[in-house]
This record gives sequence, structure tokens and C-alpha cells, in this order.
Amino acid sequence: MREAIGGISIFQIVIFFILLFTGVMCLTINHSKAFGVKDEIITIIENEPLGSNNNTSSFGLSESTNQKIVEHLNKAGYRITGKCPDGYDGYNRNGELTSRDAAYCIRANRVEDKFVADAKEKCSNNKCTVTSGDFPDMVYYDVVVFFQLDIPFIREIFNFNLTGSTKTLFG
Repeated sequence: MREAIGGISIFQIVIFFILLFTGVMCLTINHSKAFGVKDEIITIIENEPLGSNNNTSSFGLSESTNQKIVEHLNKAGYRITGKCPDGYDGYNRNGELTSRDAAYCIRANRVEDKFVADAKEKCSNNKCTVTSGDFPDMVYYDVVVFFQLDIPFIREIFNFNLTGSTKTLFG
């Protein structure tokens, strides 16, 4: 009887370590897939023209850019979704704006706004004037994708963000 109880305990320990190893492997695979997707989204954005809804407050992505990102998500088999951080536009796997369950999130940051604020701070006592037209239109994009710890039979446990930025683009 003692050996039967000892055998069951060892079997449970072996099963625990197999699940632990499987979880680490799943996390590693999901992270590498998300990293590749993030890098490809950044490459697509950097190589495509800026969107047509450029105005003083935001730079949007063009339809062809969104379509290329969607094609890459489908080709890569990327299915993980998450909640976008504040200030980001979330897109689902079809390239449509969404507030929940976004496949990727993008935020446009105007570099010019930071230049103007910095120049106005350096201009004291109104000795110089700085307007936003003094600088070229420059923008960079922050991209967020998701990966998760997904253990077999238990399913999703944790959802993680992976962020990256494009180089500065001139509009």
C-alpha cells in the first residue's frame, strides 16, 4: 500500500512539471509570434503613406495600410486580443476600429507638438514667437500587440502587452 501512495505522488509531481513546462513553451511561442507581428506592423506603417484624414490633431492610417496589416495578421495566424491602453485606437482582426478585444492598438504622436512646447518654454518674455507652421509635419506611431500565457486545459491565464514605435515619419 505504501508504494501505491508513493507512486501516485510521484505521478502528480511529474504531471505538474509537464504542465509547467508546457505553459512556459506556450508563453515563449506566443511572445515570439507577437514580437514578429509587432515588427511587421511597424514595417508596414513605415513603408506606407500616411492616411487621408491628416489634420492638426491626428494622423490616421490609410485603408491600404490597414488592409496590409489585416492580411499579415491572417497570414501569421495571430488571434490574441486585448484591451488597448488609454489614448490608443484599437483595431480588430478585420481592420475595424473597436474599443474592446483589439488585435492591435496604434497611437499617432506628433513630434511638432513637442517641438513647439519646448520652443515656447525656451522663449522667455515674449522675445520670440513660435507657431506650429514653423516645423514640418512629423509623426511617429506607437504600436501595441498582445500575447498571453495559455496553458492547455486551463486556457488563458495572463494577458501581456508588447509595445514598439516607428521611426519619425514626415507628412
